Amino acid sequence: MLSLAVVAVLMAFAARYWSGPVHPQRITAFARRHALAITPGAEPVVRHYLRTTRVWRAPGLVAGLFLTMPMIPFTDFGLPFGMSIDPFSGWFLGVLGAELAIGSRRDPGPVAAVTAPPRLLSPQARAFLYGGAALSAASLLIGIGVALTGTPSPALPWTGVGAAVTGGTLLLVRSLRLRPIPAAPADVVAAVLATRSRSAHTLATGNAVFAYAWGLVDVPMTAWGDLPVGVVGLPLVVGAFLTGTRQWAITVGPPATRP
Repeated sequence: MLSLAVVAVLMAFAARYWSGPVHPQRITAFARRHALAITPGAEPVVRHYLRTTRVWRAPGLVAGLFLTMPMIPFTDFGLPFGMSIDPFSGWFLGVLGAELAIGSRRDPGPVAAVTAPPRLLSPQARAFLYGGAALSAASLLIGIGVALTGTPSPALPWTGVGAAVTGGTLLLVRSLRLRPIPAAPADVVAAVLATRSRSAHTLATGNAVFAYAWGLVDVPMTAWGDLPVGVVGLPLVVGAFLTGTRQWAITVGPPATRP
């Protein structure tokens, strides 16, 4: 039986392994997806972003792979219920960790003056973001309602954790929009906005899948049954992937108005 110490060692190994240099092909693929020209100024921005995100996401995925299986005796820590994090949820928690790490490093240099925050999200990604938030809130309310009827709901605390994660996702997406834009050459600014848009899309679409996995699936099974798992889950995952990876033209400034 694995212990938490072993999982922690595996997570540290994954972080160490993925902390190496970023392959140029990954940078080229990122630039192609975002219609970004790789220049001497833009390349370090993209390289640092890709390295930071994978250093956090890889350990989260590793943790999810091992914590999915009932091998960790969390009851030894005094918790009245077991814990199970699927690989996607572990990866998504790594996504959140990466964004917190990136956001905590503020550039002390001058910033550009803009009339409105950049529009980083496509309409489809925005729908995923707020749809996932609504789903998470509904799941929490249903779980609380089930518990108030006297029906045991041992996974309800984890639904609360999932709702808190969704709330943090909303704040991170807002932070990506409101962070100052550096007063730098156009190629550097384009790279910065591309990384922020990529993060916003990953957070928005991943949030919907995470809310579904931690909401409808984990807590109110007596109320929803197994049918929504297959009927909704697969299209949701496919739609989230397609929406999160598609190209989106970033604009800065107030939206265009009709004459």
